[in-house]
Amino acid sequence: MSTGRRKHSPCFEAFEAFSACLICVICVICGSAAQKPKHAGIKLEGYATVVTPNSITVFDKKNQEIQIQTDTDYTSLVGIAAPVTVWYKTEGGVNHLEDIVYPQSGSFVPADSLRTSIKRIIILPQPEGVDNSEGLIRAISTYLTDNAGWFVAPPELALEIASRTKGAGSPLDAIDPNTGAVDMQRYLAAQGSLVATIAAETRSDAVLEVKVIQVKANVRSSIASWDDMTEPVASRKSRALSPLEPLVGGGWVYAATADMSLWSQTGKLLWKKRRGFAVLAVQSGIGGKYRERPLTEVYSDRVAMEWWLKGTFGQLAPPVKAPAGASPQVSPEVQK
Repeated sequence: MSTGRRKHSPCFEAFEAFSACLICVICVICGSAAQKPKHAGIKLEGYATVVTPNSITVFDKKNQEIQIQTDTDYTSLVGIAAPVTVWYKTEGGVNHLEDIVYPQSGSFVPADSLRTSIKRIIILPQPEGVDNSEGLIRAISTYLTDNAGWFVAPPELALEIASRTKGAGSPLDAIDPNTGAVDMQRYLAAQGSLVATIAAETRSDAVLEVKVIQVKANVRSSIASWDDMTEPVASRKSRALSPLEPLVGGGWVYAATADMSLWSQTGKLLWKKRRGFAVLAVQSGIGGKYRERPLTEVYSDRVAMEWWLKGTFGQLAPPVKAPAGASPQVSPEVQK
């Protein structure tokens, strides 16, 4: 019996050699692809809370809001409260989007459609440690009436309904006792149930929830900065008479922030924005001592109020007539 190897034709041997080489090449390519990550940036999972033409703000699982700059306009693609996964890189203190995954159900309603589909809304004010916030609610009501053309029902009706509705919904109710993180889905479900009740009883197309909360604003060179807002805590004259003040380390001052959510009559979150409103203490005289600043003092500055309303609601309801003397980038108080 012969135990020798079977001889193959030269063509078959050439094919075997080519196949072996091809397999090696494929293995090398696959190995390189497996070793090279698809995303080089930081991965972040959460919910979209603010979507602008050039940025997306994500509420993550650590209860933090992170703003990420984008090269693409996602305002008509990513809905508020939509679960998203993003990858981003940080350069010069600014976060830049690398990639994003979001639901593509087509259920998001752009701001233009909201203005035409909504005819009647009601505001649900929720002041949290800030006095005299009623003036801000009235100013928002007037702005939306004049610029969006909506009928705004009295907020007292929403307060009365909320006071007798169980399960009003609070971030505290949605905290996971094991992790301490806010369960956004649970919170949205509870809050959506409350606003659906308010909308049904008042026959409103939407409910605008406005929380006026007290926060701490960082102060440097007599300028307070917080929640996308800057405002001086001293007049320009006082700052000019204190040339050494900018060399002093920064501090903080109490300030008011408006945290706003627009809900549909079925309890779906349509729009959300959080923005600083006004500092609650200012420096008096050259000595640098602080005095309390009531919000009633803020309401008397009509130019500053119109500037704030336009900057806050401009995307949702563009102003019919731009306020004279207002700047879109810098607070009128800083210009003084």
